[in-house]
Amino acid sequence: MAKKMRAPVILNHNMLVKDVMQTDLITAKFDTSLVDTIAILKEKGISGLVVLDNIGEFVGVVSALDIFKAVNEGDRVENLVVDDVMTPFTITIFHDANIADAALTMMENNIHRLVVTESPTSKKPVGIVTSTDLINNLI
Repeated sequence: MAKKMRAPVILNHNMLVKDVMQTDLITAKFDTSLVDTIAILKEKGISGLVVLDNIGEFVGVVSALDIFKAVNEGDRVENLVVDDVMTPFTITIFHDANIADAALTMMENNIHRLVVTESPTSKKPVGIVTSTDLINNLI
C-alpha cells in the first residue's frame, strides 16, 4: 500500500500562496514560435513559461524539458510553436490556498510549479508559485 503524502511540517501552515507567489508572470501565447520562446527562456534565465490563449486564459505550461523532448524526437525547433510542445492545462492553485497545500499538490503530482488563479474556477493566471518559492519560506 502506498504511503499517503502529507504536507511538510516545517512549512508555515498559516501562510497563503498569495504571500509567496511571483506576480510578474512571464508568459507566451500558444502560437508563439519555439525560437522566440527559447529566446525568452534564455533572456529571463528561467526554465518554463505559462501559456495563454488569445483571451489571456491559462492553457498550459511550456518548459525546457518539453522543448528537449521535441528536439530529441527529431522535430526542428524552427518549425514548431508552443502549442506543439507544451504540457496542456496543468494543475492550478487558488491564491488563498495555504502553502502547505501547494507543497502537497506539488509532491503528489511530481511538479515544481503551480499556476495561481484568483478562484478555483478561473483560468486567468494571477501568479506562479514554484518549489523554490516554498523552500524560501521554510521555517
